[in-house]
Amino acid sequence: MKHAILIMAAGLSERYRHCGQGHKLTALLWGKPILQHTLARAVATGLDVFVMTRPEDHTIHALLPPPCILTCTSGGLGDSIAAAVGAVPDYDGWLIALGDMPLIAPASYLAVSEALRSAPMARAVVDGEPAHPVGFDRSYFLPLRALRGDTGARALLHTSALRRVDLHDSGCRWDVDTPDDLRTIAALTRE
Repeated sequence: MKHAILIMAAGLSERYRHCGQGHKLTALLWGKPILQHTLARAVATGLDVFVMTRPEDHTIHALLPPPCILTCTSGGLGDSIAAAVGAVPDYDGWLIALGDMPLIAPASYLAVSEALRSAPMARAVVDGEPAHPVGFDRSYFLPLRALRGDTGARALLHTSALRRVDLHDSGCRWDVDTPDDLRTIAALTRE
């Protein structure tokens, strides 16, 4: 079975920009943009990786190797997921991750991918809390393509088909929405 990691990076970064700090995905963590940390950890899995971006985000595009760049004009996470799955339909499943989660360990991606081999959906869970990545097999192609707006795939996850993947990786829960989040992550971790 062949799975792809789809990193969602087509948001507007409004909360981060509201603090006067620019786009969160270009903010530096240990001297490197957040999105590059996220990408490097996903690429380390050996799975194919694609990053969904906005067409006009040339600064984001400059951080990525061209073969992995996907673009859409997104009205929210649901739109981004639908466009990403539609752009790379020839996989047995997709792992959805967020561009502002730079510390997900490669082993966590692989654990969700492995669970997806025997379940139609799989989700990382850390300390009993839902986390990322979230995986969907090919049977969810049409429901994923039908997603719209900003709720992502949340509605699809409320079913008994979901396999929980219990992990001890805090990176599966840490995201960066504000400069304070970035400072907290930097203070609690080291590369």
